[in-house]
Amino acid sequence: MKVLLGVTGGIAAYKAAEITRALVKRGDEVRVVMSAGAREFITPLTFQVLSGNPVGTEIFDPNYESEIGHIELARWADVVLVAPATANFIARLCAGMSDDLLTTVLLATRAPVVIAPAMNTQMWGHVFVQRNIAMLAEHPGYHVVDPDSGELACKEVGAGRLPDPEVVLEALDRARAPQLLAGHRVLISAGPTREAIDPARFLSNPSTGKMGFALARVAHRMGARVTLVAGPTTLRAPAGVESIPVNTAREMHSAITTRAESMDIVVMAAAVADWRPKIVNDSKQTKSSISPTLELEANPDILAELGARFGGSDASGPLLVGFAAESDYIKERGLAKMQRKQAHMLVANKIGGPDSAFGADSSSVVILTAESSMEVGPATKEELATRILQVAAAIQKSR
Repeated sequence: MKVLLGVTGGIAAYKAAEITRALVKRGDEVRVVMSAGAREFITPLTFQVLSGNPVGTEIFDPNYESEIGHIELARWADVVLVAPATANFIARLCAGMSDDLLTTVLLATRAPVVIAPAMNTQMWGHVFVQRNIAMLAEHPGYHVVDPDSGELACKEVGAGRLPDPEVVLEALDRARAPQLLAGHRVLISAGPTREAIDPARFLSNPSTGKMGFALARVAHRMGARVTLVAGPTTLRAPAGVESIPVNTAREMHSAITTRAESMDIVVMAAAVADWRPKIVNDSKQTKSSISPTLELEANPDILAELGARFGGSDASGPLLVGFAAESDYIKERGLAKMQRKQAHMLVANKIGGPDSAFGADSSSVVILTAESSMEVGPATKEELATRILQVAAAIQKSR
């Protein structure tokens, strides 16, 4: 992706260097344009070294214009990012001014534009700044990244901080992605559950949650309002996604069943424990006191319960997407599970052996629907998530 990064004159300008590094690291081509104010905080040489490209600073610079003119620069970009965007810059942009290289390029480009404001919290809350932000947010092709809250450079505490690079990069990806799920509400489960034996021991499985978190990230990128119900994992919730942490299967059951009816799509990607200990000890048991036989009782079958409520071609309610982890006969057992649980769609993957889906960064799946089956992969979790949600969006559109 070709990213034009505009840097304006705030103390957060140094964070733009981190954003540049992150973009280049993931394979994006980056060109940087700096305002006069930005050059008071960080040098153009820094961005030239990090991006590997000349840095634009003046609209009437003959050397820069001869290499890549401002109109050509506007055409070159797949997406334009302004980070940090100061209150002054935002006001000038909203007024349609083109008095420097960055504002001129922005008026000339037809690429999506992502604005990441950063300023003092009192400035951010000012009625004029909020009016300008609302104007940008309502404009087709413009996307505003809300600032983070915390302690600012001026020692005040509140909203106004430039978000971390990963949040900004996710906003770039969302600005470029087809909005297949715009206006849709998507509920996704992820990760394992833990069923306690005592405070020191539990039953669980090797699920890491990578697939479910990738689905949440991609669904948000496609324009959905995403709620992620996640069991214990080491993963950080994707930016812009509502995250609900749970531990046990019963907690996950409650979190999902109370929200499912208000959703358009429910994706059950979690590896929910089928069983739990019948007796849970409040204190740690000594090794000698533990029985070698553990009495179990069944956990609620969340997908089956949702299927009974919302499954079937004529049923109203959310589109149900199930997952099946199988060691053998992947497609056959996946299809049987989809029919048994009354899901509208099911993703079957292989576990066990060197190609196990558990914990892997890439894997292969079979996407099953009432009309078709599709083998996808080997592919990364995000690539798989994209294909899965493309199929789900197409089914949802036809319902």
